Amino acid sequence: MRVYFNHEAKYLGKQKANPYHKTKNPQGVINMGTSENTMTYDLLKVKFEEKESHTLLQEHTQYFCSEGLESFRETIADFLNHYMKPVEPMLPENLIVSNGCTPLVDTLAYTIADEGVELSSKIGPGESQPFELTVARLESALKKATEQGVKIRGLLLCNPNNPLGVIYSEELLQGCLQFAARHSLHVIMDEIYMLCGFKEGCSVTNVLSLKNIPNKEMIHVIWGFSKDFGMSGFRCGVLHTWNKDVYRAISTGYSRFHDVPTPAQILLTNLIKDREWLDNTFIPTNQQRLRNAHKMACDAFQEVGIPFLPGECGLFIWIDFRELVPTSTFEEENHLFERMIANGLFIFPGTYFRCPETWLV
Repeated sequence: MRVYFNHEAKYLGKQKANPYHKTKNPQGVINMGTSENTMTYDLLKVKFEEKESHTLLQEHTQYFCSEGLESFRETIADFLNHYMKPVEPMLPENLIVSNGCTPLVDTLAYTIADEGVELSSKIGPGESQPFELTVARLESALKKATEQGVKIRGLLLCNPNNPLGVIYSEELLQGCLQFAARHSLHVIMDEIYMLCGFKEGCSVTNVLSLKNIPNKEMIHVIWGFSKDFGMSGFRCGVLHTWNKDVYRAISTGYSRFHDVPTPAQILLTNLIKDREWLDNTFIPTNQQRLRNAHKMACDAFQEVGIPFLPGECGLFIWIDFRELVPTSTFEEENHLFERMIANGLFIFPGTYFRCPETWLV
């Protein structure tokens, strides 16, 4: 983790030292490395300006339940039940609100395990594309860790996947849950890109919509407003867990350090309870804009002959620049990255994502 954040600080520091601005700094570095949706503000502004988004009571100026306002968690439960379609309805008392999904992942990992499956572009047996996740890869990684004396406590999955932009099938998710159950592993399911599917005909299978979930108290689901709503600045993520021990450990030991201010909770409550606006305006418009942006980028890569993995969902494209470097090494990848920054373009190298090969995203 230390190496990861040192790299992040180094790379982001170079971009932040000379950020692009259309009028104030047109020669600055264009940031294409941060996974942010900047195409939703005109849609959100309508909701931001509604009176209900700013109706604060005296009680909202006081300390509140560290899991989040009860009214907010009730609204979130209704929202997630509608869009995730869980077999067993999500209840407010199983939800914890936090200032972002990253703190939730960190807190969960700290709660269930000590720190510490690389995917490959080489297509293995039974696989159809590079960097494909399979149960066989999970079994192999677990076996390798066990042989090295490393105790594995959990499996972290991001569906839709970041940074590949692919959606895991129901069959794969079932296989992953069965794998985790066989080895008594916790599963942290990050579904923060739940509504970002842009490929025609694609749909996201939420893990709680699966029937016959094994070891349900070992399943912990995370969702947030940063990606699906383009509201990363609001810092609001949500955890759902049936595990009362995990819930108690987080709500009493950690969540107080990750509170979301009540004005933000009030505004977000008004945002997600308007089902008609969500279904008929915001979600379809946002997905169409994501589809257009993805096609524009893919067309540009095809025009200049740069290989990439086409996505189905999310805010990123996984790109292969190996043909542009003398040797496929991490050193050459970083040299290419440095040249890109020098010429005004910021993207993250594959090493940032712990990729075992020299890809950039």
